[in-house]
Formats: sequence, C-alpha cells, structure tokens
Amino acid sequence: MENKFLTGPMHVFNPVPKNEEEALQHGNALAKSGNYPVGTSECFNVGISGGCGMECFVYLKGECKEPDEMVDRFSHKDEIERHNELYKKEVSNEGRKKV
Repeated sequence: MENKFLTGPMHVFNPVPKNEEEALQHGNALAKSGNYPVGTSECFNVGISGGCGMECFVYLKGECKEPDEMVDRFSHKDEIERHNELYKKEVSNEGRKKV
C-alpha cells in the first residue's frame, strides 16, 4: 500500500486513516514530524484526523474507546441495533442509553 501521509509541518493536512494499515502509516508520519510519540493507537490516529464517527473503522470493529459519543448521532433503528451489537449496551430508539 502506498503511503499517502505527509510528515513535517504538512502532517496537519493528512487524510483520515480508513483501515489498520493507514492508521499505522499515519501514526508513523506523525512520529516523524517530531510532534507525536511512536506507537499511537488506531483510535488516536483517526480521532486526531477528525474521523470519529459511525463509519470509523475502529468503531465498526467494536474497539472505539468512546462509543457512547456516537449515541446522539443515531437517526435510524439499524444504527442503534449495530451499536448495541458492537458494544453490548442497550440504547433506546431516542439515541439515549437505557437505565
């Protein structure tokens, strides 16, 4: 896979990583910029790029560290069902966690 992520001051213009390989490449580019440590997580790389959301590959793998941040974004029943399946937390149709 071709590396599409910039290092140095231009790293702020990098696209959002779309998979594991891109998250690794993105993290390496950030580390080469000298502003970030080596070994940043997939979640960090997606988040710092502005890619948090229901289509994030980390969220869709069920590995999002802040999945409840998605709850207010749900507009369809299938989104609620997918969230409940991925994260095993009951969320009502209004997009709020059941108590």
